[in-house]
Amino acid sequence: MATSVYFNKGHYKPEKTLYEEIIMEQIKAFGHDTYYVPRKLIKEDKLFGEDILSQFNTSYIVEMYVDNESVDSGEADALSKFGLVLSDEVKFQIAKRRWEEVISLDTNLISGSRPNEGDLIHCPEFSDTKVFEITYVDGDVSDRIGVMPVWTIGCKIFEYSHEALDTGITAIDVIEDTHSTDLLNLYDFLLEDSSGELVLENGDNITQEAYVLSGIDKTSVNEWIQVESDKIIDFTYTNPFGEP
Repeated sequence: MATSVYFNKGHYKPEKTLYEEIIMEQIKAFGHDTYYVPRKLIKEDKLFGEDILSQFNTSYIVEMYVDNESVDSGEADALSKFGLVLSDEVKFQIAKRRWEEVISLDTNLISGSRPNEGDLIHCPEFSDTKVFEITYVDGDVSDRIGVMPVWTIGCKIFEYSHEALDTGITAIDVIEDTHSTDLLNLYDFLLEDSSGELVLENGDNITQEAYVLSGIDKTSVNEWIQVESDKIIDFTYTNPFGEP
């Protein structure tokens, strides 16, 4: 017996649209409001396909459904020779139409046609302290009626690595404040001032191009150290570690 002609498995547009709207309504009813934070590449290593320098400075609120999560369950975090290994994972689902309406037009996106690996997701209702990084995106999940109108997004716990975080979301921006080596902006340089000194943003100088003779410590023994060191360091031809 042939298949029923009254069901087209998603090929009939009104039926496909109805199915899409039902899925969107379910996500709105049972999902969570999440922040989607796209990664902006500042400098990319095209040889190795790595982002040498990137930043996160925009965010979008959109509803997502938590499809499957292993946060606080499953494999425990473990210490390895490379440090702490975080095994928490989570899967989100976002309607493809909602992606197009809310996020796809952002010019910072690596690809506007779908969610991108490396972008961040934060769901305060699900976990107010954890931030997730997208590891893979799947849009070909099939159902009995055809391909589902959702993106399935696999995520892991975000591990900070020199990125600039200026999203305005406290749970995300605090990661940089906690792990950055430049907590006090001491390593951000300004131009030279009128005195010819190179200064930091906090006003301290890092070096002087000139020095005042009157400020030299007369009690220093630099000359004696130089003479004595010449006796220790042998630069003759007979010394294989010296210089000719």
